Amino acid sequence: MMLIREDVIKAAEDYKYLLNRGYNQKSALDFVTSRYMLTPTERALLLRCVHRDDEAHAIRRKLVESIEGKKLIIDGYNTLLTLVSVFEGRYVYLCDDCIVRDLRSSYIKDFSSPLIIKAINELTSFIKMLRPEHVVVVLDKNVSWSARHAEVIRNIVPEFEVKLAKKADIEVIASLGIISSSDFVILSRAKYVFDVAGKIIANKFRDRIVRFDKIVCKESCSLY
Repeated sequence: MMLIREDVIKAAEDYKYLLNRGYNQKSALDFVTSRYMLTPTERALLLRCVHRDDEAHAIRRKLVESIEGKKLIIDGYNTLLTLVSVFEGRYVYLCDDCIVRDLRSSYIKDFSSPLIIKAINELTSFIKMLRPEHVVVVLDKNVSWSARHAEVIRNIVPEFEVKLAKKADIEVIASLGIISSSDFVILSRAKYVFDVAGKIIANKFRDRIVRFDKIVCKESCSLY
């Protein structure tokens, strides 16, 4: 079990307090980072997992329980690399908006690696059990080797539609369907949300989830 040091907990509480009172996000984060001497990883944790209460609650209200018979839009790199982080032995975090996030800061170029293939297979088998009508995987065209990555996914799961987009976030948001992503900007503009990566991890790798929601929320999340 991963332990979060006390200063990080205090920093998260102060950061949320400042956000809720309208302080600029970067200024508030810089302040608590300096005051509590946060590491880059700890700073990233607050940035990704702590939000204004009204914004976090807005995303919670968008979460749906079922995608059966619906169109599912997957933020490809975001979702797959969250799974890969767990396969690499990293922890992921259940955040205040009830979305599971990792703290990875880089992409993986080699989509033929065993961990990427495992992530694609896990994603495919889980989604097929949920019986959506159609699945679209959106990849950022600007990422190196993205065309090759799309080919790998198509070869493994030809029934999924794979799109390369110059601006993947805009493509995901504009697509009409239920969105799977942990990107806060995308989720803020989505109508319906289904955290595929979070559900897979909660189902098979629950011990890798750190319940950060219990630290920063008055009302903790249901862990699927």
